[in-house]
Amino acid sequence: MGDINSLFLTSGITDSVRMLHTPGEFARKNLFYVQEVGRLKSLQRHKSQRESLNSFLFLGIISGEGTIFTDENSYKVKEGDCAFINCTDYYAHESSEDKPWELIWVHFSGHGAEEYFQLFMEQNEQKNVFKPDSIKDMHQYINELMDCQKEKDLEAELHSGELLLQLMNRCIVSVIHQKDSSKDRFKIICKEIRESVNRKYQQPNLFATLAEKYEMKEEELDSCFQKTYGITLRDYILNRRFTAAKELLRFTVKPVKEIVEESGIGNDDLFRRLFLDGEGMTAEEYRMKWAQWVK
Repeated sequence: MGDINSLFLTSGITDSVRMLHTPGEFARKNLFYVQEVGRLKSLQRHKSQRESLNSFLFLGIISGEGTIFTDENSYKVKEGDCAFINCTDYYAHESSEDKPWELIWVHFSGHGAEEYFQLFMEQNEQKNVFKPDSIKDMHQYINELMDCQKEKDLEAELHSGELLLQLMNRCIVSVIHQKDSSKDRFKIICKEIRESVNRKYQQPNLFATLAEKYEMKEEELDSCFQKTYGITLRDYILNRRFTAAKELLRFTVKPVKEIVEESGIGNDDLFRRLFLDGEGMTAEEYRMKWAQWVK
């Protein structure tokens, strides 16, 4: 076997500064407390993995790219992304070969840490990775935590506990803001889609075309539209076409077969079923009842 010390050498792999801390009794029982805090710049691709640590990890990507692994998922991350991880489970992170990353991190634990982690995961849809409101602010928290570890007294531990609490609050608030921003974005998208359908309802394969345009899965687009307007996009398109068919029957003398195509419905059986189910009569009967030119 080679020299066991070589297992721990990082020269030429990373350039890092890390500070370890052993908390006092008061901090251990009552505060969030630092276990390890630091920053790291990868010089080449490398992977770090651990499990069964009584610790929680906040990690931020200052530059570069990489991948974060947990028991359940893997996440591609880049500059500006952050992660919050429960280290009792398996986790790993690996820097990109083409764009080695620079990280900031803090391992911590303490009274309430588990509950804060659970709250974060609930708000972030059980995902470990998120984008904070400001990566610079997160960086500042880590710098201040590193400064605190230079002092080995109660005042420093109180300040560290306060900084960790602020950091965790910022993580959760960032996720809430992200969700609100996503909701606003979906509302804007759904409004654009509704206006597009109102103009282009006759277009064949309209649903698939819209999903491709907005880079969303069809199921996701359907769900988004329903949450905004209370009706799926598929049904909205069909309703718009059905309304157009009724307008054409009432206000034109065009043959029914032509209306089937012009309305965008494009299928005789579907056309017949829509009138029987929606109006309780055939299209011809609908025209006789509603078209004033017939009377």
